[in-house]
Amino acid sequence: MRSESLAYFLEIAESGSFTHAAKKLYVSQQGLSKSIKALERDLGCRLFRRTGSRLELTNAGLALIPHARQCIHDIELLRAAMDPFGRMASPRRKQTRGDEATLHATAFVSDSLLSLLQDELRQAELDDVQVIEHSYAEIISELKAGTTQELFALCLPENDVPELTAIPHVAFRPMFVTEIMLIGSSQFIHPDKGAFSLRRVAKLPVVYYNDPLLNKIIRDMFRDQPLEDIRMHSSSLGRIAQAIQRGKAVTFSDSLSVYLRDPDEDLATAHIEDAARFVMGFAYLDNTDVSPRALEYLEDFAACFRTRCAPYLERYPLG
Repeated sequence: MRSESLAYFLEIAESGSFTHAAKKLYVSQQGLSKSIKALERDLGCRLFRRTGSRLELTNAGLALIPHARQCIHDIELLRAAMDPFGRMASPRRKQTRGDEATLHATAFVSDSLLSLLQDELRQAELDDVQVIEHSYAEIISELKAGTTQELFALCLPENDVPELTAIPHVAFRPMFVTEIMLIGSSQFIHPDKGAFSLRRVAKLPVVYYNDPLLNKIIRDMFRDQPLEDIRMHSSSLGRIAQAIQRGKAVTFSDSLSVYLRDPDEDLATAHIEDAARFVMGFAYLDNTDVSPRALEYLEDFAACFRTRCAPYLERYPLG
């Protein structure tokens, strides 16, 4: 059990909303939800329930509040008592902000991937990275300019990889390939019926996240069979999640996110025939002075990812 999860729990309890708590804590909703699910598993009980559009504490959640506050208070006292011995910490733990790796990343990496891998990255001491979000177009523009010294983490359609690697002096280190999948309630998705055709998906009520890369992928994927019933195209993950949980529509995810997320007994996933695939990887210019700390982070991240996702990489090999 992590003290961080208790702090997250208290913030959600106070604000009455995962969305508001995530904004105040500067974390993604996916990361917040994952922490609460882990806390519920540790405690063996549900802490929140939804009544219509309202989020309410269960009896267990109400009982936890004073104990969570006391635990956090005691941990703060413990840390204060240990401060004089801080010089014994490892050099990596004592890094200043200026020594952190800086990662320039697209939204999928900063909002989703790093949140889904947060526990593994923390254990590997790879959570000391400053992430600056950029659009895919901005990253490509920086690389084409030929002078940047930054390390970029980006996702791009599999068919666009040759265009990226054709940019002079670009070194591209792919991490994984992932493909678009469908998520929804049993009203729409039955595991025993196999993969969905594009034509079948196009007739379903759909909600999905408004992201430039995802927009391009979905547009290209359904070019010959346009989606007929788009119920919502929103930047609010909370509104999308509500629509899915209430069985009003299906949405799109990807195979790696499905692999990493905790199973949801109320939702099902399905493969899509001829689904679009995209690649996540790191890119930089090999003729500039990229920070050694950033390149070290790349290698450490790759090792951590291979360990955590070995079965996935066997099922979805690169190349």
